[in-house]
Amino acid sequence: MKNQEATFVVNTPATDLYVDAPIAPAQPEVRERTRPVFTGLEDHSISVDDASELTRNYRKSSGKGAIKGGFFGRAALEQVLSQEGVVGIRYYYAQENNGRPVLILVGVDENGKDMIDGFVCERALPCPPFCSPWNPLNS
Repeated sequence: MKNQEATFVVNTPATDLYVDAPIAPAQPEVRERTRPVFTGLEDHSISVDDASELTRNYRKSSGKGAIKGGFFGRAALEQVLSQEGVVGIRYYYAQENNGRPVLILVGVDENGKDMIDGFVCERALPCPPFCSPWNPLNS
């Protein structure tokens, strides 16, 4: 075996040293929708039996003492919905610094764009302790 000497490259830009390094994939181009995707008249109806099954599934997986839901007052919802161009509300799952789950509500226009320059809701009153008496959705 031959004795090999270490060779050091001095003053070489780091980009030249990592020619074979993987390149991050390009992010897809974000284009605003130009045709309406929402009307505000979408059907979101569900039977109480089906809704009960879904909330029961959540309660089983979330563990004892978990937040089951929350309450938003009418005035806050109307403030989101009454903004010019709003056809509905989008919700985002979020989390307080203390770990408590919350929802963020924002108005959405007919092209599916969040109206982030308008009124945005959070601060729902959590259930528990602000729950309805026993019913198939919460018990």
